Amino acid sequence: MKKGKILQRVLWALILLYGAFCIYLYYKQTFHVEGMPYESDLPYHISMAVDDHWFYSLTAILYQLFFLTPFGNCLTALFLGCVTVGTIGVTYCLFQVILKRIGCVDIPQPLILLFSFLCNIAMPFYVRAAHYQRYIGYQSASIWHNSTYICMKFCGILVLILYLNLEEKYRTGLSVREWLLLAGAFVLVNAIKPSFSMVFAPVMALYLLVDLFRKVPFVRIFLFGLTVIPSLLVILWQNLVLFGDETGNGIEICFGYTLTLHGTHPKVSLLLSVAFPVFVLVFLWKELFRDKWYLFSWMVWGVAFLQFIFLTENGTRSRDGNFMWGYSFGIFLILIWSVVKLLELLKSPKGIFRHKYVRIPFAAAAFSILAYQSYCGIIFWVNLCRGLTYWI
Repeated sequence: MKKGKILQRVLWALILLYGAFCIYLYYKQTFHVEGMPYESDLPYHISMAVDDHWFYSLTAILYQLFFLTPFGNCLTALFLGCVTVGTIGVTYCLFQVILKRIGCVDIPQPLILLFSFLCNIAMPFYVRAAHYQRYIGYQSASIWHNSTYICMKFCGILVLILYLNLEEKYRTGLSVREWLLLAGAFVLVNAIKPSFSMVFAPVMALYLLVDLFRKVPFVRIFLFGLTVIPSLLVILWQNLVLFGDETGNGIEICFGYTLTLHGTHPKVSLLLSVAFPVFVLVFLWKELFRDKWYLFSWMVWGVAFLQFIFLTENGTRSRDGNFMWGYSFGIFLILIWSVVKLLELLKSPKGIFRHKYVRIPFAAAAFSILAYQSYCGIIFWVNLCRGLTYWI
């Protein structure tokens, strides 16, 4: 236990060091200069909020407040750095909640923290023959150049933790405090970026429909489902801002446009982007029928994938690929649950995996894929810190 605590402190020290470099990276990104070293969406988000007073995200209000002081760049960088480190922390909490639900309560805490970090830096399984750029042309759950996604990811994990904690309890009735807490969390994440609810809410609705067929009282289902409604009003307001008549922007169906927007071999890069979760799924596909939360993660990914494949924006935003943000969060979810399924397999092997000569090579291969994807993320992040564009 003493060694475990020491190892956990070492990991937290490394995570805080990572956070410090992220603050440096975000600080550099706040400046919009010719040639775009430290290229990012951040200076545009700041300019829209501070100079143009045009915004659809809660982060814009924060930028306005930060830049009322002489330290706007520093405060912005510090805020985003804290959110980045906080995302690893809430991912750690999410792992704890999931592992407790499936009975894996004795997994070493440093190992859980390590996986929390890896899932937040893992990027696509980079193969140069598939596409010459490490990020553009692939799809990634780890992103450092878009501040609204960074904040949405943090809040989305909080919503997920609340949802998992209340999903069973709602059948016997939620307190007013619990209902307001979940509804407020949905409002918060949507006020930052609507991408999370666009991929999460449809799956939540489907699970509530299944509960209806399982004879859960309709009133309970209805009240639990109402937690999403206030956040939908936020999305309606955002749509008016983004797609009003004067903007010239809109949404249209265009199959495969976002996927092929920058990809050399989009089908291959699509698979490589989810290499680790797909590898686990190929061998553990039966778990989709045994574990409703593993199925839940893949369904969120599936809804995000359909939106990503079929929908696109037109007008000035047509080449931004903004439907990719929800898909990126979907990839993050299947990363998390794939790690959980592997840990569960090692803890309580079933079927052919009872044989260690099958179980150990499979787990080693799976974790090797995750390790390589994390290595790809580190390489990409280091290059960003050096000032290179995210088009590398």
